[in-house]
Amino acid sequence: MSLPLPPWVSSTLDRASRTNTPIPLAGIGCFSQVLQISDTGLVIKQSFEHPVLGNLQAAEKRIYERLGTHPFILRYYGEYSPKENGLPRGLVFPYLWPLQAAEAIRYIHSKGVVHSDIGCHNFLVQDDGSLALADFGGSGIDDTRAVVSYSTRYARPCVEDDESREVDDLYALGTVIYEISVGYQLYPESSSREVRKLLHRGQYPDLQGLAPEIRKALVFDVALYRTVVGDHGEKYVTDKALDKSTIASPVES
Repeated sequence: MSLPLPPWVSSTLDRASRTNTPIPLAGIGCFSQVLQISDTGLVIKQSFEHPVLGNLQAAEKRIYERLGTHPFILRYYGEYSPKENGLPRGLVFPYLWPLQAAEAIRYIHSKGVVHSDIGCHNFLVQDDGSLALADFGGSGIDDTRAVVSYSTRYARPCVEDDESREVDDLYALGTVIYEISVGYQLYPESSSREVRKLLHRGQYPDLQGLAPEIRKALVFDVALYRTVVGDHGEKYVTDKALDKSTIASPVES
């Protein structure tokens, strides 16, 4: 008997719609394509009908159900059945780009590097669909300060000095994760000046439409952030907030 989708996954996908906008393609192979369901933090793997091998989805589903949850196996939520919202039938998984972005930043910090220009524009998509952090030309290392800085949407507000620190990379990571999850820029209709004013007033987008584990990461440990850097902590994200256990074990909404 098939395992049911977790209630939060089912309700999130039921609310999603691809009626008016094209669904983003997160990856494609010989037997299937992976579709990113915007504003959800989820992807649906839709299998093709192969002329020789047929459709392999049933076998893959059986394997994932037998494997269950394991820290080194991609988290599988279940099979989604089509609804009137236009989404396809397929196997549902978490969207891993947020985890990859967080891991990249955790790694450079462990090597004494502060990037100082974290943003979606500096994450490249590799041939296998994974992310790679790039452009360290103006970054800081050890006692050498960074000579570049963050664009407006990724810059921590109310900062009195111009020295980039790890916490600034982490703040920018929060915006990266948000933009990956929703599929568009932070405040896309606003100018840089308008965005700066919104952030200085502590006005951030509503996170309620995001998957619970993404929402949890974006508001992770606000009290610690305020202790370290003041009262603008709503967007603080650490690599710990997006470790494998967090991604693999979403909380109920």
